[in-house]
This record gives sequence, structure tokens and C-alpha cells, in this order.
Amino acid sequence: MLNPKDLEIFCKVADAQNMTRVAQAEAKSTMAVSKQIARLEAALNQALFLRTRKKLVLTGFGQAFKQKAERLIEQHYELLGWTQSQENEVSGELKILCQSNQIASETLVPWVAEFLELYPKLSLTLDVKESLISIREDDYDIFWGIGAYLGDRFSGLKRRSLWKSQYGVFASPSYINKHGLPSHIDELYAHEVIGYLYNEPSNVLVLQNEHGEPVYTTPKCRVKTVVGLIELAESGLGLINAPLEADQIQSALSKERLLPVLQSHWLKEAEAYIYFHPSKPIQSKVRACLDFFIEKRKHWG
Repeated sequence: MLNPKDLEIFCKVADAQNMTRVAQAEAKSTMAVSKQIARLEAALNQALFLRTRKKLVLTGFGQAFKQKAERLIEQHYELLGWTQSQENEVSGELKILCQSNQIASETLVPWVAEFLELYPKLSLTLDVKESLISIREDDYDIFWGIGAYLGDRFSGLKRRSLWKSQYGVFASPSYINKHGLPSHIDELYAHEVIGYLYNEPSNVLVLQNEHGEPVYTTPKCRVKTVVGLIELAESGLGLINAPLEADQIQSALSKERLLPVLQSHWLKEAEAYIYFHPSKPIQSKVRACLDFFIEKRKHWG
């Protein structure tokens, strides 16, 4: 492969007809310039100069090659200029996949207008997939608000923390009146849970023991769902796991439509992430999105 720097030195030597003058102008040794010319001639398998005592004269091949090399150098700098102008331009389509409508509504939707006003050449596609996400099947730039499982399944993804929250257990007053309030984790097996369809297993409740270690219990389950989890809990159908800071949970607690259960055993730091594909550097549209929305975290919940 021809090195643009070698081509540039070749053209300067051809114009000056002298390696020493070019070496002085480039702050190099004459030997270094000579090696660049020799490397170029070896790559081409052609002589570029006739060497005389007084000056260097281009061969016939060298004359034709110089014309093409000058065009190639010009195109090289045009390309560099274009890439530099594009480096900070945020444009194209940015595709974001969330795992729930609630997360999208609380962490993305309120600031989309402000974000797009900052980047008028950018278009945005927001999608929600309640089921398990596969980066092989789901063609998106960013996967938003997803637990650690996605990073475990696809270790090549990059991620940033989106939020941390206590992960609580909740039930409605009508459910507690009917089934009683459990006072210990072991009592949960006699209760009912509203299962999240894509948990494994779907009827799992996640808590932590006295030592801060996760505990997974599997109560009875009559309802499995990906939508309306909080509304179903409010109607008395069972216990649910949910992040405490979620707006809908806070609203249900404040209005006493839901009550906390086994609060001393809640998982203290459940975490959701923003995942994105690795690249060096990060795509400008992805970097802009991460920087903008992560700065908004102080407003969430």
C-alpha cells in the first residue's frame, strides 16, 4: 500500500530535484528522505529518478506517476478535511430500544424535543420491546433501561449506568387483607406473585437476606404479563417486584393503592443500563445521546 507521506515527499523531491533541500525543509536527514524514495520505488518496482551529480531527474515513469500522485495527495487531504468536518456533526437516524413504556416515558420522552432542537440533522426512532432483547435480531444503536442480563449475554457491548434503585416488593391493601402480610422471606411461598413473562422463571421475586445476598423466591403464580403489572397488583392479584423510584410506584404508594412488603429485605441497588455497540471513537450520534440524557438523570424519579 502506498503511503501518502511517501508520495508527498516524492513530489517535493521531484520539484526540488534535490533530496538535501527537501530534507532541510522537512527537518529530516537526507538519509531519511532517501529511504522514503527507496521504499516507494520498491513498492512500485519502478525507478522514479535518474540520479546525476548535480540533480535528480524524473524517469518517464516518474513523470507520469507524479501527475497521478499529486491528484491522489489532493484527494487524500480532501478526505481528511471531510472526516474532520464530520467528526462532531450529529446526523442520521438514531435508533433506541427500551424495555418498557414506563422507562421510556420517564427517562426519554420529556426531553426528546430539547435533544432534537440541539441536533437538527438528527432523526430519532424510539421503540419498546417487552420481551428479551437480542442484539443479533434487534438492529438498534442504543438499548435503553435494561438489566445486567444483556451484558451477560453479549459481552462485547459497552454500557453506562442509567439508574440504581431499591427493588421492592409491593401488594395492594385488598391482597394483604385477603392473604395476610408476610413477615419473613420463607412465608412468600404461600403467597401469589404477578409474574413478569420474560423473567427466568417468570414467577421469581428478588430480595436480599440479612447479609445483603440476593434471595430468589418463587411464589405461586396465576398471572404472567409484560404489561399492566402495577395495575394488576393494585387490583389485588398478587405481589410484584418493582423499582421504588418509578413514578407509577411512588404514585401508588402515596395514594395507598400499594403497600410495601418485607421492606427490610428489599434489594438495595438494582441497576439498569444503557447499552451500545463498541466503536472507536463512539459514533457522534450515540455520544451526543449518552451525554445529553445521562445529564438529565437528576430529573428522573
